[in-house]
Amino acid sequence: MFDLSLSPSQIEFVLKPGVTLTQAYQVTNESNQTITLNTQVLPFLPSGNNGSVTYNNLISNPNITFSLNNADLTLGQPFTLEPQETRQLVLKIVTSSQTQLTDYYSTFFVYQSPDDLISGSATQTAGKIGSHILLSVSETENPTVSGTVQKFSLTPKIKDVLLTPIKFSGQIQNNSNYFFKTSGKITISKNKKIIKELNLDSQNILANYYRQFSCQDQQVCTLSSPLWPGKYTATLEFDSNLNIPSQTVSFFVFPISPVIFIGLIFLLVLFFQKITQNFSKKNTGSRVH
Repeated sequence: MFDLSLSPSQIEFVLKPGVTLTQAYQVTNESNQTITLNTQVLPFLPSGNNGSVTYNNLISNPNITFSLNNADLTLGQPFTLEPQETRQLVLKIVTSSQTQLTDYYSTFFVYQSPDDLISGSATQTAGKIGSHILLSVSETENPTVSGTVQKFSLTPKIKDVLLTPIKFSGQIQNNSNYFFKTSGKITISKNKKIIKELNLDSQNILANYYRQFSCQDQQVCTLSSPLWPGKYTATLEFDSNLNIPSQTVSFFVFPISPVIFIGLIFLLVLFFQKITQNFSKKNTGSRVH
């Protein structure tokens, strides 16, 4: 059974053209069988609005090369791991002086070698595990980034004081050549008084791409009930270094369920009063004088 761990799961570097760096990985065979593994590095691009990536038909940049810095192992060379064995793999990344100033995205894969399946360990299932590599080639340590908010909205825009929570959604567009993390919050206020703040989850928005935002500990940013009646505003804002203009939307809260409840009670009272009156009239009409 394929059961492998690879650490770290992602690395992020800002480096100048012509720089060489190394990164040590720990790969562990968590299964109870010996497995034969191999390594490769593939470039990727973002796909969809949820952080997915694609590797289809991509060509590696000739100005960035990858190799293993292990004395007894090269990239693409099979090696074996005994059950519960851990091995260190040192990835070497070399950028040429001609590397353009922008982001480059790849994944370092450790995968089960096809030779392992052919050689007799066929009870195992082929598998692959990877660690993303985000490289920002820049002349400065903190390259300038900028972005915009797309489709910031909420539902429902008219809600009850008790029922139906408010859900916020939207996308963040990265308009720069470097990725950034979503550092910001949604501030809910009423009559200029802050009612609640929802902190955004720290997610990478890759260069010249977009992504759906989410909140910490929430897959969907949600404001729960109860809320007092009135008009509310929700402002999506970010750290100033991201250069993303804030956006504001409004919603209204009405005492819908209390009014309905009171109305039902009132109707029930009228109903029982009418029944009581009819019963009294029948008893009065049936008396013998």
